[in-house]
Amino acid sequence: MLRVSSQSEGFDANLKAITEEDVDAGVPFSSLLRQLTEATIEMRWGDLATFRQEAIETIGRQSTVDALAVASGFNGIVRVADATGIPIDSYEDDVGKKLRSSIGIDDFHYSSKSSRYG
Repeated sequence: MLRVSSQSEGFDANLKAITEEDVDAGVPFSSLLRQLTEATIEMRWGDLATFRQEAIETIGRQSTVDALAVASGFNGIVRVADATGIPIDSYEDDVGKKLRSSIGIDDFHYSSKSSRYG
């Protein structure tokens, strides 16, 4: 869905930026959005205040609110989906396998996430 939605907006996002910090996502203001998102998920409140103010000045108040809502919501949705064991249909599984392989997400394990985020 991420790949398709980015293409419909006239650009092709580089999804390797999800797992590789130094890769340009090809999304406007991607570096700022990454900083804002990571500060949110990692609960670094001082950094978040700084990045939030920078985002408000750069992309506007509503876009900043939208970005924070998506980051927060996505984090919660993924946890709920993982906890409930929602099955994936075969089409999504095939697409997902290709996507996970191309961006290296299969190398990411929850045990390392727990140690990073507490």
